[in-house]
Amino acid sequence: MNGLALVWDDKQHTLIAVSEGRPVASVGWLLRNMAFDGSPRRAAGLGDVLVHPAHRSQGIARTVISVSVEHARAAGAETMILLCRPDLVPLYTQLGWSRLSVPVTFQQPDGARTSPLTTMIYDLADLPHPTISVDLGGLPF
Repeated sequence: MNGLALVWDDKQHTLIAVSEGRPVASVGWLLRNMAFDGSPRRAAGLGDVLVHPAHRSQGIARTVISVSVEHARAAGAETMILLCRPDLVPLYTQLGWSRLSVPVTFQQPDGARTSPLTTMIYDLADLPHPTISVDLGGLPF
């Protein structure tokens, strides 16, 4: 994602998985107000999902993402959202996330931009998915 030349927001929360005293995976998330079809919604932005190559295909990503979802729900998030590389869409789909097909905008130092990445959404409060647009309400995560 660094090749996109975007300025990314800092995460408010980081979860780290440790095996034998060494970090093997991490995930970050933040909580903020976003606009879904122009209406405010308390949402959590998930990002920085990393798993050490030697520990991939063991379900660690599934675990840290699931724990992050539950922490975000407990913190009051109604929805979770993430910007995703296309090759990771199947992983998130298997975890119950859905792909959004509406424009997603976020801020950059030079102004608002439309996301070039696939956006995935995970509902936490039985709210409808947006049908017009999403504004992340700040920098991407």
